[in-house]
Parts: sequence; C-alpha cells; structure tokens
Amino acid sequence: MSVLCYKLSGILKAEAPLHIGSGLRTGTIKKTKAYIPGSALRGAVGTSIIKIVCRLDRPLLNHEECRYFNECVYATLFGEEFGKASHILFRYCYPTHVKCGGTYLPAPMNLYECKNPQCKRLYRSFYPPAKCVCGDELKLYSGFQCSCCGEVYKSPIVFSRFTSTAVERWSSSVATVHVDGNEVGTLHTTETIAKGSRFSFEIVVSGKVGSYIDELESVMLHGLADEGVGGGKSRGLGKVSIESIKIEEVTEDVVKKAAEDIDTRSFVVRLVSPMLLEGQILNDKSLLEGCRRSYSFLFHEGKPKLSEVKLKATRVDSEIFCGWSLKMQKRRSLEPAVSAGSVFHFESDTNDDVLALSLAALEFLAIGNYKPHGCGQVKIEKYQ
Repeated sequence: MSVLCYKLSGILKAEAPLHIGSGLRTGTIKKTKAYIPGSALRGAVGTSIIKIVCRLDRPLLNHEECRYFNECVYATLFGEEFGKASHILFRYCYPTHVKCGGTYLPAPMNLYECKNPQCKRLYRSFYPPAKCVCGDELKLYSGFQCSCCGEVYKSPIVFSRFTSTAVERWSSSVATVHVDGNEVGTLHTTETIAKGSRFSFEIVVSGKVGSYIDELESVMLHGLADEGVGGGKSRGLGKVSIESIKIEEVTEDVVKKAAEDIDTRSFVVRLVSPMLLEGQILNDKSLLEGCRRSYSFLFHEGKPKLSEVKLKATRVDSEIFCGWSLKMQKRRSLEPAVSAGSVFHFESDTNDDVLALSLAALEFLAIGNYKPHGCGQVKIEKYQ
C-alpha cells in the first residue's frame, strides 16, 4: 500500500536556555513563550538544509534565480515560499509530560476549574454547572493539559532570566541611547526556557517527497544542533538536541483506523495551534471546505461530497499572529488568528464514513493559512 505521508517525531531537548520571543514585555523584561511555534522550528530546519545542500559559495536571497533551483532540496520541500505547494508541515512543539510520555497541549476553552483552592475540581463542558459540587464558583481554566493522562498544569515549563546590556564596540563601553533628550542605558532582561526542558515535535512530510525523509532526519539530528532554535543564539542561547526520533509511514489504513473513532453525528474540533482563516472563524462551510482539501491533498483525489454539519456551540479566543519570512528576511505582517485551545461543537444528521475519513485527514494535516508553519492543527474529539 502506498504511503500517503510520513510523520517524523521525537523529543527536542534544550541543551541551553531558549528564548522564543513572544513580542511581550514587562518593563525591560522580554518575555518568552512556553512552547516552540512550528514557524521557529521550520526556520531553523530550513536554514540548516540550505547550509548543508546549497551548491553555491554564498546562498542567494532570491532562490528562483539559482541554476540549481529545480533540483534543490530546500525549494522542493518548502514550496510555499515560491508559490508552489509545500511538501512539509511543522507542528507546534509543546512541553513533554515526562511521567506518562504525553504532551502538554493548550487547555481546551470549555475546561473549567473550581475556584476553591482545596477543591480545584475540573469540568469539561460547553454548558458547565453554575457552581461546583463543593458549592464554590467555577472559572475558566488557563494553562495546559496532558494529551495522554489528562493532567493539567498552569505552566509545565521552568523559566529563568538573565540581565545584560548593549556594548559600543568602538569605545568598548556600555551603549547608551537618547530618549526625549535624555541619555539612558540599555540594560535589559531576557526571559528564557530553562536548560533541560523537553518538547514533543512532529513534522509531516508528503509521500511525494519520501526520498528526502532520511536526509531530513539527518538534518534534525545533526544540522539542527549546530543551527539552534529561537533568539539570542550569538549569546549562547538556543542550543538543542534531538532524542527518540522515529519515522512513521501514514497509509490509507492508518487514516481509516483513525476515522473509526470519529462519530460525525456529534464531535468537537479543538484547535491545538492558532488558526488563520482570512479573518473568518471556523463554521459549517469553512470546516467542510477544510475537510475536502485535506482529503484531496492526502489521497490525491478530487474533493469528496460530504454530509452537511451544523455548528452548535463554540468557546473561542483570538490573538495576533506574526512570523519571520526566511525568503524575504523580514517580519511578516500582523494577522488576526483564533487562539489554540478554542473548541467548536458540530453535529450532523448521519454518521458519514467519508466525512469521518475527511476529518481524520484534517487531523493529520491542518486547516487555514500557514499550515506549513504549524497553524491550524486540530484534534477531533468526542462531545462532552
């Protein structure tokens, strides 16, 4: 049976503190995210591939002008940078739960916790009770939940901070800047993810480029360690290593088995990473279109005819998405996104096998824009 796609997964370990810029500041403290976005891993792997396979003495900024463009591994895999289909998708790397081997994913937005610190009972429901059984009120839980054992944690990552200042090279002294006519210093603090932190990573590679899978594995094991992940690499941050790497073949039987657990009469779509739908929210039409595209992309067939679904309830939040363009060497424009953890309850009049297969394909791939960067990753869950 032919391979539809490959899953390259494993553990990414921080061999040095990591700074994954969130764009947020508290005074002079630059905050970090508690996870590694797919775009950050994608940029590091892409840069490593360019350094390893480029035949030129100095890589071109405009890759299309290279005489080796049509046979370049980077151009083939990262096609979306050149107006072509991308053959590789990078998932968001979330903290690993060492006890059970699961992954701490953003908690669903229909998960509630009792306000009583001695109770802290959890309720997973779109329509939670007004009060806990202990009589205290409930509040929306904000944090992470293990994908395996269900354990919740406000912050499964240990953070640390270090303070530094800019130096003027010509004078070998502390740099200063002028603000409102006053000369001020450049002392600042950077928040980092502690050394030794572990993250689960997953990369989906199209079956069309399966001949590159061993090369990609080598880049992950060796090239990524030299390149590093995140900011501050010139100051000793960002060094990582890869553990327990494995390659899985995703065949039609694998997708069909995943579809067997999906009851299309009532199901929940849970976002595991931010979703960009060109300013839209996930609804009946956008879900079905995303399912059709995923089915067509995975099985290399035309878009299937699917049963109608109805959106019954949502619990969502929004954020601003931004990233770095490796090709243009500049920051992308800000775009609105639906936050990870958002949940959508859908119902259908029938248990449609083709729809279940399309939802399973959607779970293997993603929905919306910037899918190669990890956006739009979903989990199809039973309604609670």
